[in-house]
Formats: sequence, C-alpha cells, structure tokens
Amino acid sequence: IFFSVFLGEAFSYLCYRCDLHQQPPLGGWPQVPDGGPAGEAEARWTTPTTEKGRAAAERDRGEKGNRVQVAVRIRPMTKADGGNADQSVVSDGHFGVKIERPGEKAKDFSYDYVFTQTQEEVWDCIGKPMLADAYDGYNVTLFAYGQTGSGKTYSVMGDSPNPGIIPRFCSAMMGLAQDKLQSDSSLSIKITMTYIEIYNEKVRDLLEKKKPGQAELTELTLHEAKDKKVFVDGASTHTILTLDRVNALLEQGKAQRQTSETNMNETSSRSHSVVIFNLSQTHDPPNPEVRDVESAIYIVDLAGSERQSKTGAEGQRFEEAKKINLSLLTLGRALNSFSEGKGPPPVRESKLTRLLSESFGGNARTWMLACVSPSVFNYTETMSTLLYASNAKNIINHAKINAMAQRLELQQLKKQYSQLETLFHNEKEKSKQLQMELQERSRQVQTMKEEVETLKAQLEGRPPKQDPEGAPLFVGRAKLSLKNIIQQISSYNTLPLVTDNPDNDGAALMVNTFPVLDKERVHVEYDDVQEGLKALLGKRLDLVVHVISAKNIPQAYASRVYCKYVFKYKERQVFQSEVKIDTSEPDFDYKKRFAWSDLSLEQAEYLMSDNVLTFEVIGHPAAE
Repeated sequence: IFFSVFLGEAFSYLCYRCDLHQQPPLGGWPQVPDGGPAGEAEARWTTPTTEKGRAAAERDRGEKGNRVQVAVRIRPMTKADGGNADQSVVSDGHFGVKIERPGEKAKDFSYDYVFTQTQEEVWDCIGKPMLADAYDGYNVTLFAYGQTGSGKTYSVMGDSPNPGIIPRFCSAMMGLAQDKLQSDSSLSIKITMTYIEIYNEKVRDLLEKKKPGQAELTELTLHEAKDKKVFVDGASTHTILTLDRVNALLEQGKAQRQTSETNMNETSSRSHSVVIFNLSQTHDPPNPEVRDVESAIYIVDLAGSERQSKTGAEGQRFEEAKKINLSLLTLGRALNSFSEGKGPPPVRESKLTRLLSESFGGNARTWMLACVSPSVFNYTETMSTLLYASNAKNIINHAKINAMAQRLELQQLKKQYSQLETLFHNEKEKSKQLQMELQERSRQVQTMKEEVETLKAQLEGRPPKQDPEGAPLFVGRAKLSLKNIIQQISSYNTLPLVTDNPDNDGAALMVNTFPVLDKERVHVEYDDVQEGLKALLGKRLDLVVHVISAKNIPQAYASRVYCKYVFKYKERQVFQSEVKIDTSEPDFDYKKRFAWSDLSLEQAEYLMSDNVLTFEVIGHPAAE
C-alpha cells in the first residue's frame, strides 16, 4: 500500500510539473505590466488592470494588512426588487455608499471598495490581493454576505461569459503555479481542494459520490485539531493538477448543492457553501534564501437572509429559511463581538461561525463582499447588510506567514548537534588536561613546602623534620605492560605491591590506564600488540595514567604516603603524586596524559617489553 501511494504521489508530481495548465486561463494569458521583468511571475497575475483596482492599490495597505477588508457590491435592478424602480442606494466614488428613502435623511458609509459594474473590478480588488497573500503563505478568506437575490452567488461563481471570483481565482492560481515552477526548478507546489455545504446546520461534502439508493449527502462533523484549527472530519480532499480538474470538481459540487426557487430568486441557495484550497510550496533541495510556506484559502458563498413575506417560502423552504436566518444571526452577533472586543464571540453556536472562527480575529486575512439591492423595496435588508459590513471593518486579525519546517532546518540542527558534540568532547579533554595540570601543580606546591621547611629549619639553626634516623621506609613496587594498558577491561587495575617490608599485608595500588583515540590518527590497538613489533611502527600511542589510590599500607608507615612512577624508556623523568598524611589508604587521584607519535623502532621495542610503567608507593614512618 505504501509503495502504491508513493508511486501515485510521484506520478502526480511529474504530471504537475509537466502538464499543469497547458490551456490558457480565463481571459487569456495575462500581460506583463509595463516596466516589470518577465521573471516576476507574481506580477503577471496580481497587478490590477482596472481603474478601480489601481485606485485601491495606490492606497497605503500597511494599516489594513490585518484588518478585515470590506467591499460592497450594488447589483442592477431585477424582479427581486418588487417592481419598484425607485433607487435608494448609490455609490459615492470608489469607496463610498449613500442610502436614503423618501422622507428620511440620507446616510453615508465608507468601505474599502464599492462595486457597481463588472466582475473584472471585483476580481481586481479582491481576488488578486487574495491570490498574492495566499502565495506569500497567509491564510485567506472571502465570504459573500447579503439578502437572498442580492448577487452573492453571481459574484462568487458568475456564469459562462462573466466568470466570478472562484473561477478566476482557480485559473490565476494554476497559472501562477506554472510560472513559479518554470522560474524555480527546486520548487514544488501542491494544491488540494475540498468543497462542502452547511445545510440546515448539517455539514456535508459536495464532492461525495453517492451510493446507489442514497438520497442525501452524508452528514459530517467538525473537529478541532491540537493547534485549535477547526476542520471537517471525513470531507474528501482532491489533489489539483490541471484547471480542467478544478472546473470539473466545481461543477460536481454545484450540482449537489441545495437550491430552489422562491419569489425573490429563481435559483436561491438553501445552504452556505465553502470551497477550501490548501496550497503548499516546498523546495528540494532546501533553499535557505526562500521559506517553504503553506496557506489555506476559504471562499464562502453564504445563503441569503430571507423574509417569508417576500420570498413566499412554505413548508420545507420555510424551515430552511429559519435555519439560514438563525446561522446568519449568529454570524452577525459574532461579527459585533469581534468588532467591539466585548466578551467571547458565540462561534460555537453554529456550524458556520465555528468553521470560520479563524477568519475573524485569528490567523487569516479576510475579505467580506456585502451584496445589496439598489431598490427602496429592499431598503431594510440593505441597511442591515451595510451596518454589518461597517462592523466587520473594525475586526483586526492576526495573520502570519505559515512557514513550514524545512528539511534544511533539520540538517542545520544535525550539524549544530555534531558541532556541539565535538565542542563538548574537546572541552572534556581540556578539563581532563587541566585536572592533571592541577595535580602536578599540587605536587610541586608540596615539594616547595618541604623545601621551605628545610630552609626555615636552617635559619632557626635546627635540623629539619625527617624520618627517624636509620628507620626504613615502606617501598612497594608494581609494573604494567603495554598489553595491560591496551586490553584493560575494568575501570581500574589493582596492582599488588611487591616489597621486602615484613609488615606488608596485601598492600595494593589502584591504577587506571586507558588509550585516548583520535579519529584522524592511526592508533596502537590490541591486535597490533598481538602481532608484534612491526605492527607498532609509525603509529601513535596516546594514553592517560590515572593513579587512583592505594590500600593496606602498613599503619607504621602511613605518616606520609605518596606514589611515583616512571616510564622505563625515560627513567630520569619521575612523576609523583601529592603526599598524603596519616592514612593507610591514600586517595591520590593523580592523572597525566602521555603521547608518542610515529613510533620509532627503539620506542616500539620498549613498548613491547613487560615493564612499560614502574610504580612505587612510598610510606614514611612517623617522626619521634
């Protein structure tokens, strides 16, 4: 199964890099803006081309980057306006709306965009910034809001001659992917799609394949992941490789969405639909100059609010209308709560608000498209929509770029670990060396104390303190061969001390000798010792001698005890521990490191002897 999945992913990747978007996008291939280099793939797809789009782009976007962007679209008159030709809503420039009805004072509203004309304007001002943000790694959301028959679905989906935001977004998303892949051979782009609806507070997969005899789509549940993101459990996810595939899925979902005819709308949406795209961009090999990013794109076509007196809804249509109005009411309350910052928003009171919870005040850049009727007949509904839209302008999100953990970061961590491990090893070796130097200094200090005592005695005209005249010393001897050093298995060697002293009762010396290995050098190993003299020539011997302690030193000679040793190869150089006072079990803890590089014949002959190291433990009797 794993191998099959792997082959499928590999095939999808090859198809994606080779066949993606061979057909021209909606409206033909975009032109590179004047003065822009052909390599700037994003500019081809995100630069405004309409007057309104350019006017919006000229405004400073800095203070709006995390604020919900709100647009109002005023549709032309239709039969949904009740045959009343009186107009109550007009645009006031690119960004203003004026609403009035006979006998009342006009009210002015200001928004980020106001549309009265073509689909191209809507795409220029909303779709293109959404696309740019998505490819930059931001989560983006668009939701269309308004009463039934106000033009939401037309704005989002459009028709064949006038495609809406979703078809244009899909076309540009695939086209920009193609351009990016051609300009960066290390880049891989993966796009997946999910299409759901919320009908009568039931979440359903619009891309579900019904089984024979299945009347309705399966009800799904919302779950919250560990990172607090809400997702639809059980909804199908489809990998997108071509624009044709996207369009086929959109048509499949549209065919299964709940719609019906009312007095206000011949194809009234009876459910909220949500198209979800997940876009990931990764680099192989990893590129430290460019981040791997991912983003989630939500495009929501809300069902319209309804008045039963206008729609004439009865029976099932009336029940649907109640559910729609209830979820929109909850959404409105949530918008008010987010905009005013008072109390927790009621996001869990409906499936819609819970699913969109990240889009308001969370990690997303959000656009609201409020669609309204221009007629006095729908004045109340239009005023309500404009007020909701004004509240939404006050919502501040906390969008951030969703950077993916790159393999490069893992490699860097491994490299850092290796460097730290080497540093730790080096510092450990330095610590050992310093400890041995400290012991050597301590021995030198002890010797100097004894010399000071001798000089002091001379100045005072008295003999220095010394062992009783003629009193014998305790001298215990032991030796180690190279084989003992290299082959040492336990943490130390217990060497019996050989002595002529009749008081000896099992005196012994504990010594730890061990080789120090360096990966970059060839060291003497046990097999070399076994093979003989020639195997040692030219190699390196690096070892530490650690004189640990002695035991069972006769009490009569425990006044002052120390250990000294020599390498028989250089007997003149004597190494001596500190003198321990009044103890028959002195703890010497005396370390020193030795090294021979490129062993000569003379050195090798010495090392092959049975007596490489000779130790002496010397005990002095107490002075009278």
